[in-house]
Amino acid sequence: MFKPFAVAALASCLATTAQAAISFAYISSPNDGLISQYRLDDSTGGIALVEQTQAGDKVNPMALSPDGSLLFAAQRVAPFKVITYRIDAGTGRLERLGQAPLADSMAYLATDRSGRFLLAASYGGALLSVQAIDKDGEVSDKPQVYKTGPFAHSIRTDPSDRFVYAGNLGVDKVLQFSQDKQSGALTPIGEGFAATAAKTGPRHITFSPNGKFLYVVGELSGTVTGYAIDERTGALKQVSEASGIPESLGLAPGEARSAANNDLKDDPTPRVWAADIRLSPDGSLLYITERTTSSVSAFKVDAKDGSLQLLGNYPVQEKQPRNIAFFPNGKWLLVTGEKSQTVGSYRIGDKGSLERVGEAKSGDGALWIEILPIKP
Repeated sequence: MFKPFAVAALASCLATTAQAAISFAYISSPNDGLISQYRLDDSTGGIALVEQTQAGDKVNPMALSPDGSLLFAAQRVAPFKVITYRIDAGTGRLERLGQAPLADSMAYLATDRSGRFLLAASYGGALLSVQAIDKDGEVSDKPQVYKTGPFAHSIRTDPSDRFVYAGNLGVDKVLQFSQDKQSGALTPIGEGFAATAAKTGPRHITFSPNGKFLYVVGELSGTVTGYAIDERTGALKQVSEASGIPESLGLAPGEARSAANNDLKDDPTPRVWAADIRLSPDGSLLYITERTTSSVSAFKVDAKDGSLQLLGNYPVQEKQPRNIAFFPNGKWLLVTGEKSQTVGSYRIGDKGSLERVGEAKSGDGALWIEILPIKP
C-alpha cells in the first residue's frame, strides 16, 4: 500500500530544477513497518517526503542493488524474509516484486558489488548468510550460512569485490573472507579475523574510496579502528585507532545489549552507544554516531596511511541517531533518530561541523538509510 505525499508537487519541482542534482533517500522505520521515500536537493541540502510504502512489521536493514534498480528490505520478525522492490527510474517509486526467506533475524543487509549476491548478518543468530540474486532480482530461497561469534553486526564486500568483511561485536573481531564469485561461497582469510582492542564491540564498517583501508566503529568504545587491506590476499592489518568520545560527554564504557534490553533500562549509567559509520565520497571525512548523547563525531582521514584525527563532536536534533548518510556530492549529511519524529539534513562545515538546514516527517523509529543518486 502506498501513501502518496504531493507527487504532483514533486513532479513540478523536478521540472523547475531540471539542472539541479537530486537524489532519492529510502528510510525504514520498523515500529510502523514503513519505507519512506524522500527527495534530496543536492544544491541546498533540502529534504522532502515523497511517499511511504507499507513493507511489513519490523522492516529494518535495506540494500540497494549496485545499478540502483532494486531495493532489498529485511523483516526482523518471524517468518524472517527479504522483500525485493523495483525502483522506478523516473520517480523512485517502489514496486514490490517478491520475497524470499532469510536464515534468521538480520541486523545488516548488503549486496556484493556485482549485484549477484545478497549478504546478511544476524546479531541474535550469530551468523552470516549469502543468497544468490538472479537477473530478474529474485533472491534464492537457499541461503548459505556461516556461524560466527556472538552478535554479528555487519557484512560488506570491499571495493574490489573480491573480499568480504563482517563486524563481530561480541568477540571484538572483524571477520575476513574471500568470496567465490560463481557460487558466492565464503572462505576465511588466514585465521579468519583481525582483532580489535578488547571491549571495542566492532559494529558497522566502511571502506576508503581507493579500497586500501577498512574502518570499523566500536559500539562499546566509540573508537574507529582502521585497517590496511592486503591487495593480494585481503588480509587486514591495523594501522590506526582514534576515539570519537570526548571526555566532556561523561560516558562510561558501553555494554553489549540484547533485543530484550536494548535501552539498558536496569542500568542508569550513561554509556557509550555508537552506531553508524560513514566516509565522505572523496574519502577525506569520516563520521560516527553516538546514541546516548545524540551526537555525531567527525574525523579527518589521511588517504595515504589511513590515520585518523578527531575534529569534533557535534550534537544533532535527532534523538538517538542510528544511521547517517552523505548526500552524493558530500556537502550534506542526512541523519535518522530512533526516537525522533523527523529526519534531518545538515550542512557540513569547517572541521566537520554540522548545521541543520532541513527536516521532514519520518516513520516511527526511523533507522536505515539508502541513498540513490539520480542521473540527469
